[in-house]
Amino acid sequence: MKKLVLVLVICCFFLATYVEGEYWNQFRGPNGDGKSDAQNLLIQFTESQNVRWKTPIHDQGWSSPVVWGNQVWLTTAREDGIELFAVCIDLENGKVVHDIKVFDVAEPQSEYPDLNSHASPTPVVEEGRIYVHFGTYGTACLDTQTGKKLWERRDLNCDHRIRPASSPIIDDGLLFLVFDGVDVQFIAALKKESGQTRWLEKRQVNNDLAQVLAAGGVKDIEKTLKEKPNDNRKSYATPTIVEHNGQKQLISPAAEATFSYVPQTGEELWRVRHQGWGWNVACRPIYDNGLVFFSTGVAKIYWLSIHRAEVILPRPMWFGAIGGVVLKFHHHLYITI
Repeated sequence: MKKLVLVLVICCFFLATYVEGEYWNQFRGPNGDGKSDAQNLLIQFTESQNVRWKTPIHDQGWSSPVVWGNQVWLTTAREDGIELFAVCIDLENGKVVHDIKVFDVAEPQSEYPDLNSHASPTPVVEEGRIYVHFGTYGTACLDTQTGKKLWERRDLNCDHRIRPASSPIIDDGLLFLVFDGVDVQFIAALKKESGQTRWLEKRQVNNDLAQVLAAGGVKDIEKTLKEKPNDNRKSYATPTIVEHNGQKQLISPAAEATFSYVPQTGEELWRVRHQGWGWNVACRPIYDNGLVFFSTGVAKIYWLSIHRAEVILPRPMWFGAIGGVVLKFHHHLYITI
């Protein structure tokens, strides 16, 4: 039902207020910051008010819909994760255009079933192609007209523990994917035309989890370490591309640190260590006026504003004990708690 309502709201948005040249084509919109130039938006919805159509989506998925032209795409999965799908809906009438089984999964992750779905990463779509990502289960590029699979990658793997969530992004011919598992952590750039690897950078922050837990007031540290080994290695954030002083940077929050890379080469420009329990990061960073804003995980959660005038050693400018989705609009920073 959550998926059904979300498709309905997105469809009403684009049917009523489409802005020329702007499609909601990726996680958090065309610029990845949750903003749109659309005006006079509908703000009230009921079962009958401001509804053009309703289309039920089978099974379960927490990905957001994306839009290109007259197509709305989203992903879903069997509740047990053994089959993964990409679904395309006609924006005008709500009819199902494609219902494609993308992958079969022999051994889907089953820990903590209530915390995540098997289809949580939001796809990214462009003219003629959609890139669907299911974390360690696989990534594929589909032809948006025929539904044909153009390429796939199933060799980029990690243990998400509670299933994948980081969404893919594209820029300048590359598709960027993040894998921050409890076993391995890395970020990869694939050539979007072929799926071949352009670069892959491993990343890990050496931190003693026992010490972090003790500092956070955890009493039974041994039990926690046994139940959730390497829990401080995992995160689920989506990266973003910014341009600062004429240079593009790929800003990618990970477990216990946030990194900046040169998008075309993977060269690390800088990193900032998170304070406290800085893992399970899920929000996508935003950029404005030389500042990057991002959340840093669970427990005592921080917001950091980082001035990157000194690219090698950026410095935190302020901290706040809040966390959630972030939106910068008219000189105000909006967050959910």
